[in-house]
Amino acid sequence: MRPGLDTLRAYYGGADGRRTARLLAQIIAPVVRTDASARLLALGYPAPLLQGLDPARIERLCMVMPADQGARAWPRRGPSCAVSARETELPFVEALFDQALLVHALEFTNAPKLLRELWRVLAPAGELILIVPNRAGMWTHFESTPFGQGHPFGRNGLGAVLREAMFEPVAWKTALVAPPVRGLKWLDRPLTRLLPALGGIHFVLARKTDGLAISPVGRAQTASRAAAGARRPVPDLPREPHRRAPHRP
Repeated sequence: MRPGLDTLRAYYGGADGRRTARLLAQIIAPVVRTDASARLLALGYPAPLLQGLDPARIERLCMVMPADQGARAWPRRGPSCAVSARETELPFVEALFDQALLVHALEFTNAPKLLRELWRVLAPAGELILIVPNRAGMWTHFESTPFGQGHPFGRNGLGAVLREAMFEPVAWKTALVAPPVRGLKWLDRPLTRLLPALGGIHFVLARKTDGLAISPVGRAQTASRAAAGARRPVPDLPREPHRRAPHRP
């Protein structure tokens, strides 16, 4: 069952969640485009990983929070980029985005159907950035984290699902090897070097194809750009209250 918005907010509002978000943000930072022409779709609950991203500085950013998860306006200041929608029926025209970032998304829905919908809204050679639970990792056994819920993926199974939906993986790594237990966090770095296959999550960068084999890693230029548009207007969402940072003497 998909965790609700309040559960996700509570996890990422705690010390363990903030640490996890920082680590995952470092992993995706080299591949998430932030230039003025970037067109990014963020799906699931990726907000904690995008804290440093200013939507006003890129061409297009939309954050889709699944209807059965719940949604709030994002970011806290300025116009909201968030919309509540069924992730397998995205309210966008074809080829509207160059990248799609999925966090707490693929493992909670019909994966093939969602991937086909993402293929539709991504431009030619568009990129899919995935954070999904690893079936071989220890985090799947801890339901106290969002990564211990939903359907985890093995590497072979995830690769097969991606290729069936015409996405070719071009970069892959794991992270979060040490279990989410207080006192064992220091083990994460050495265990990641020794046992990378046991990471709690898969990070995958995959590229949209036309069903044919593509060349190895190398950032392809988008072949065409679609006009901005949506099938239905984005509803207003409740905003997160802005919290002042605590004063430190």
